[in-house]
Amino acid sequence: MKTAAVVILYHPTQQTLQNINSYHTAVDKLFVLDNTEGSASIINQSSFNNPTIHYSSDGINKGIAERLNEAAQQAINEGFEWLLLMDQDSSFEGNTFDLYIDSITNYQDKKQVALFGPNFSRQYKESIAETNLVKVPAMITSGSFLNLAAYQQIGPFDEALFIDGVDTEYCLRAQNCGYDIIKFLNIFLKHELGEAVKRASIKTLYMVKKVKDIHSPIRCYYIYRNNLYLQTKYKHLDKMVMKDINGCAITNIKKSIFYGTESRQIFKYLIKAHRDFKQNKMGKYQP
Repeated sequence: MKTAAVVILYHPTQQTLQNINSYHTAVDKLFVLDNTEGSASIINQSSFNNPTIHYSSDGINKGIAERLNEAAQQAINEGFEWLLLMDQDSSFEGNTFDLYIDSITNYQDKKQVALFGPNFSRQYKESIAETNLVKVPAMITSGSFLNLAAYQQIGPFDEALFIDGVDTEYCLRAQNCGYDIIKFLNIFLKHELGEAVKRASIKTLYMVKKVKDIHSPIRCYYIYRNNLYLQTKYKHLDKMVMKDINGCAITNIKKSIFYGTESRQIFKYLIKAHRDFKQNKMGKYQP
């Protein structure tokens, strides 16, 4: 497998560099695409003393979809077959990456797979050598290997979404084109799904504190608006699949409302999200 990787940055930290170090030596080339606005990023090309790492920044936040398409096209131009997609807060610990590659290598019909992906955990969880896989309707992009030959048949990531739902939309479209989405349950990526908080909520009469992953108001805007987009675009697909996708989006928003501290702002953004969707205002949020 001739592999490249891409990691998309947004206001990275020093931990981001440590995360990158957990996998960049295992691929042939790494594209580091920085979405940080202006010159605020603490990372630049001088942060990487390695000729196989290519850093680029134009000072504009172009979202996830456009940057993934940018990296995929560059990887195709340079003759790569697979592209590892990474978030800045994701990492492979221990021998996880080697086991991951072995699992993919041993898969018989790789040409029919649009994306291979791992399981994930907020804390380090040991991966095992015995392959355990399942076909899934959708999965997150972080940690997944993109089949670049299939990508050219399926088409690019949907830039109307900007962020949130980009991975789900691509997976649904890939399956419409006859490709599989394969998740390895034995491989664990260390990954953050949002801001983890331990708080009580009105749901438990403020008596019990629970650990929940919550999102900012603007992120809830994207989750809600883009879910409306997906539910409309793929309303012809399996109703249970679309119901699960809708349920996941609504659950993420509810957790942010009940366990976050910006409920009023979230409701304002949700109203704006619904209005923007109805007016076909997609892409980056415009105040």
